Amino acid sequence: MSRSASRLLTGLLAARRACTDLSGSALQGVSRVLANPSVASETSTSAISIARTFWSSAPSCSSSLVNILKDELKHENQSYAKPDVIASGPPAPFTLSEAPGDTMLTLTRTYQGEEISVDLHINNQPTPEFESDAEEETLNTVVFNVHVNKKDTSLVFECESDGTFVAINHVSLEPKAGIESESTYTGPVFDELDENLQREFRDFITARGVTPELGEFLRHLVYDKEQREYTSWLGRVADFVSSK
Repeated sequence: MSRSASRLLTGLLAARRACTDLSGSALQGVSRVLANPSVASETSTSAISIARTFWSSAPSCSSSLVNILKDELKHENQSYAKPDVIASGPPAPFTLSEAPGDTMLTLTRTYQGEEISVDLHINNQPTPEFESDAEEETLNTVVFNVHVNKKDTSLVFECESDGTFVAINHVSLEPKAGIESESTYTGPVFDELDENLQREFRDFITARGVTPELGEFLRHLVYDKEQREYTSWLGRVADFVSSK
């Protein structure tokens, strides 16, 4: 569970306890979320579940929920700062495409007539790790896919990076529109390939700009995007709860 999620859930629990006329079973449900990070793996899902217990058990507690949401929103806005690593944009010549409310991030470029795209999903990342006294929470490793497109075919690399290396986990040759069947053979286990072949594949994506520098950018980009979407979500939920 991220720090933001933990802080919000703790605040909701405190407000929940203040509503003495609420059922003990609902309170136990909130406590279970806080005690079990696996239950609260998605911030939005967990918090909205708790929010529903407010309304289902005692509508009078909606004002407490709004206060907690607004406090969290204020905290996030005051503490937010775009990481220096991503402030000037992606490594040239990549361009970044994203949309508010969409968890997909895409970087694109061309290379000797090829169309190169790097796709990553903020909801499909390793759990962030941080030290108790650390000021910044971020991903240690980011996972992403690289598509090298020629006409109607793509060579797809499943990759990961911690900002100091780029590892290839799988390589597949696919129709540009995507694989139609889950039973389609997509390629061997990458680590079982001949070492010379592995090295050539790594050189292949490096020549197309998939470098540790790009990995470092993506690592901070994913966390920054998640923070911005979380802040937006807080505002929308607060507006919904307070509306008549």
